[in-house]
Amino acid sequence: MLLKKVIPAILLLSVCGQALAAEIITVSRFEIGKDKWPFNREEVMLTCEKDGSLFAINPGTLMQYPLNELADAHFKAGQVKAQPISVIQIEDKANPGKMMSLQPIIERTQALCNK
Repeated sequence: MLLKKVIPAILLLSVCGQALAAEIITVSRFEIGKDKWPFNREEVMLTCEKDGSLFAINPGTLMQYPLNELADAHFKAGQVKAQPISVIQIEDKANPGKMMSLQPIIERTQALCNK
């Protein structure tokens, strides 16, 4: 009797979980271009959450890094486990003292929101 209730509940949860999951893609320095790559890692994962918050994710540690103000607000409020993007962002060698632009990464991540 219990199995008749538990199995449908498990199936329902798995379907709902998949519907709520955000899409995640992996991008590399090779794909974006060495001259535009803003990170000290060879590749990162990117995700757009259902609320529009954008994150880069370190595939080795699964640590998240906020890419927009909404994601940063979640981080600062302690709603997500994350670190500042500056932890993995590198300096722009063409402009000493400035960090590499995150714009190509943000645009790529934003495109996930529209899927």
